[in-house]
Amino acid sequence: MENEVMKMYKRCIAEQSANRQQELEQGLLELMGRKRYEDITVSELCTEMNVPRKSFYRYFSGKEGALWALIDHTLQKQVPILTAGRSAVESLADYFRFWQDQKQLLDALERSGLSGILVQRTLALSLTSEGIRKYFPDADDVSYEHMVLFLVSGFMALVIQWHHTGFPQTAEQMERSAARLLSAITF
Repeated sequence: MENEVMKMYKRCIAEQSANRQQELEQGLLELMGRKRYEDITVSELCTEMNVPRKSFYRYFSGKEGALWALIDHTLQKQVPILTAGRSAVESLADYFRFWQDQKQLLDALERSGLSGILVQRTLALSLTSEGIRKYFPDADDVSYEHMVLFLVSGFMALVIQWHHTGFPQTAEQMERSAARLLSAITF
């Protein structure tokens, strides 16, 4: 699956290319703030961003590639929060604040019925993250995969529901609630 995803967008190393790619991703996000993803075309995005279609295809295989890159790049901003040398519980408030800050993306995905893609990408990237692996040093590969799937899907379900209800709790309240849930689970 990851090989297929990597064919959907280019990993830009040069700063100028990475910035241009992120501008296009941001343009997609802004369009998704006004209309459903399925109703957006590459031509419309290119017109909106004043970019030739040829330039768009330099970075993405299509509209789906731009969406996946947007999600992946957002998730990569989350990694330092989870791997900052603190315990998982100590990182929880920052985790929830991160998702509050991503309201525009969460709104756009929910509007288009695409929240499941966010969960799918979060799971895939979490399974390959060495930073998360440190929380389960004694787990064999199968147990590790099951724990990550269980925890990440649960946390993403909490985030999506919290967003869907308008973030009625603070990040600190969500942290305490999630910490209670984690402490109830025996690893």
